[in-house]
Amino acid sequence: MNIYFAPLEGITGYSYRNAHHRLFTGIDRYYTPFVAPNYTHHFKGKEMADVAPENNAGLPLVPQILSNRPEDFLWAAGELYERGCREINLNLGCPMPTVVRKKRGAGQLADLDALDRFLEEICAGMDREYGLRTDTAATASCPDPAGQAPGLRFSVKTRIGVEDASHAADLLKIYNRYPICELTVHPRTQKDMYKNTPDLDVFAMFLEGSAHPVVYNGDICSAEDLAALRDRFPKVDAIMIGRGLITNPALARELRGGDRLRKTELRSFHDALYDEAVRTLPGTAPILGRMKELWFYMGTNFRDAERYLKEIRKSGTLVQYRAAVRTLFARCEL
Repeated sequence: MNIYFAPLEGITGYSYRNAHHRLFTGIDRYYTPFVAPNYTHHFKGKEMADVAPENNAGLPLVPQILSNRPEDFLWAAGELYERGCREINLNLGCPMPTVVRKKRGAGQLADLDALDRFLEEICAGMDREYGLRTDTAATASCPDPAGQAPGLRFSVKTRIGVEDASHAADLLKIYNRYPICELTVHPRTQKDMYKNTPDLDVFAMFLEGSAHPVVYNGDICSAEDLAALRDRFPKVDAIMIGRGLITNPALARELRGGDRLRKTELRSFHDALYDEAVRTLPGTAPILGRMKELWFYMGTNFRDAERYLKEIRKSGTLVQYRAAVRTLFARCEL
């Protein structure tokens, strides 16, 4: 079972990935928060830093692109290839309204003819320039800055529709026409966002009908969740997890039969992320914003912790924040 770490914008940047990779085991690939190229054909400074080989040494990394313009996508793919990336992932799954209104991410699923033309052009362009590979062997990205590995792998992450899944079969037919190395399916619609239950019947249709290896994504938060998935879909041999891993950074290890998350290692992980936030973010407000967002997820690991989590949320200075965190770790158990 391959386990992939899904990206979450604003959290899983390179400093998070490096700390996680250093302290926890079990992840086969980390996917970057998407880069969103536009007509200027320049990466933002934050995007450049996040995919730079020197910031991802030793990480099995796959960069993700959010784009609906072939020329912009192909420019970004070329830049990433020059940086040693040997797999590019197209994001057709982001459900956020600000993205969807621009007909990007899951918004591209509203016009299947346009999506078909987009895929045809970018696949032809990548194959012409680099040679598209469809093997599923794990190919590290930024550990190959010298560009020794030939060819480029192209993967896709998708939802199953916008308003509903009535055109999911047509969507699968489109994906089957292109040299995709892996198809990650989050069986929710854009309208679902992260609510409602993943539509496993539609996922079954993708799994049985896909010409490409299929990766499952959605609501894997425990070994019991994975066992239930494998009972129904024994053919699934790769999963992508986002929120479950941000909540419990040891989840991949647990899914492989390893030790459960320990409070001491969660504290070490928190401290590494806090120190990096202090080093890189411009002031108290963004530091606290970053850390409080993490606690929205990590706080659910603790028993009887609401009063202490409230103190973390209320903290307005770094001194108050550190004191609230110390108290929570001292008084609450996982």
